Amino acid sequence: MTALPEAYFRAEVLEVRSLSSVMRRIVLGGAGLAGYQSSGMPDEWFRLMVPPERQRHVELPIKHGQQFHFANPQPSPRWYSLRRWDPEHCQVTVDVVVHEHGAATRWAETVEPGDELLISQPHGRGIDTTADWMLILADQTGIPAACRILENLSPQQYAHAIFEAPNEEATFRPTSPAQLKVCWAYNPSPATIPSPLSAAVRTIELPPGRGYVWMAGEAACARDVRRYFRHELKWRSPQFDIVGYWRPNQDAYQRRYREVESQVAEVYANGRRTGLPDDDILDEVYSVMESRGL
Repeated sequence: MTALPEAYFRAEVLEVRSLSSVMRRIVLGGAGLAGYQSSGMPDEWFRLMVPPERQRHVELPIKHGQQFHFANPQPSPRWYSLRRWDPEHCQVTVDVVVHEHGAATRWAETVEPGDELLISQPHGRGIDTTADWMLILADQTGIPAACRILENLSPQQYAHAIFEAPNEEATFRPTSPAQLKVCWAYNPSPATIPSPLSAAVRTIELPPGRGYVWMAGEAACARDVRRYFRHELKWRSPQFDIVGYWRPNQDAYQRRYREVESQVAEVYANGRRTGLPDDDILDEVYSVMESRGL
């Protein structure tokens, strides 16, 4: 299914509860979500416009051409996985990781039923849910999407999930129709300590049959896991979908990235012009970035 056109909807907070010490579940609904549609894919995300502090009611943006103009003070955009979509009641469930700071964390910790916010039409990415087995890797930011994927597997499939959490109190047992094995790797400070997922994946014995790997987490870890499957195990890209969701010290990273941005754009353009496969282009991009310590 192709991506739906961009649109924004006014959503009302219906329910808020804590899933763990680091995760808050927020259920959105209301008349403003009439016409909201899912992409139909289990790996699905949308833009959540975090309202300014203490603002309980919001106005829809005005669209001029392809640009949306939001009322001042403007909301802060954040991307989140669509944890659950209930088409019968037009309700969206989103799980928000509570960090030590940030606009989204402050909002998630203080939001109450009846509050309003704006959310975009969701977009989705196709994954291979027909493989004989799946390996699912996720830190706290990727767990909501991972859990939705697990819920869409069949009883004939085998799934091995390795999830990262700050401590045992933040763990839980995900549900899936598949034959599911779950392991937890602990990291008390993801912003300062490298993710344990890249080391954990190298310790497991992959089962026979046609496999598929899905991962979402910290960008450097995701790049290393991709390197492992693509270059060490020689897997082809249809066999994996590995995405970096975030980076520590994002502002500092962006400043350094601007130094190589034009070079990266040139690599992409040359690759497209010469017909290089996407994975080969991405390899060259990563080579440029790593040469600058990125």
